[in-house]
Amino acid sequence: MSDLIRTSRKRAGLTGAQLAERLGITAGGISHLERSERLGTIQIDTLQRVLDTLDRQLSLDAPQADAYAAYWPEHATNEINQALQEHDYAFAIRALTKTAQMIRLYGTEFNSGALERRPSELCDQRWEQLFRAEIGDAIQESTGTRPTWAQPQKLPRAWYTFGEFKSLRDRAKATTPERFRKLNIMIDARTLSRA
Repeated sequence: MSDLIRTSRKRAGLTGAQLAERLGITAGGISHLERSERLGTIQIDTLQRVLDTLDRQLSLDAPQADAYAAYWPEHATNEINQALQEHDYAFAIRALTKTAQMIRLYGTEFNSGALERRPSELCDQRWEQLFRAEIGDAIQESTGTRPTWAQPQKLPRAWYTFGEFKSLRDRAKATTPERFRKLNIMIDARTLSRA
């Protein structure tokens, strides 16, 4: 469903144990809350209580149906997080590239605000920076503006998205687009072009 607790906790610079102390529960309780939120089984009042502790407010929205909703950044974030937690990196990259492709083609037809709204982040900061770079570029190409959430940060060292596969790693060394190379994200150009 979403990852607001973990994202908000990390933005506040808190560990699970520190948040647990603020809420008067155990660190295991925080893990349980974060997991139940991801699974969509958390109660709204519980989610709001945790977010209140983190000085965040829960905002429920019921936007008009949108044929492109599956490609909104917030929905793609949830789908990719699920894939990353299942270690399905091939699906995660397909979801990322398909979302970018749909935004490039149809971004101006998305519901108002759909491209600016992204309440949670990816659970892996390397993937988060790849997401910000690729989806941010797609939004900018489509609409002419880049949302504030889509500003990627350079990784501390080179990251090969499929480093365990020598052939992809070698191809990434040779074909990574410069915009990703500057961010220390090494990804085969052909991988990015497939959706």
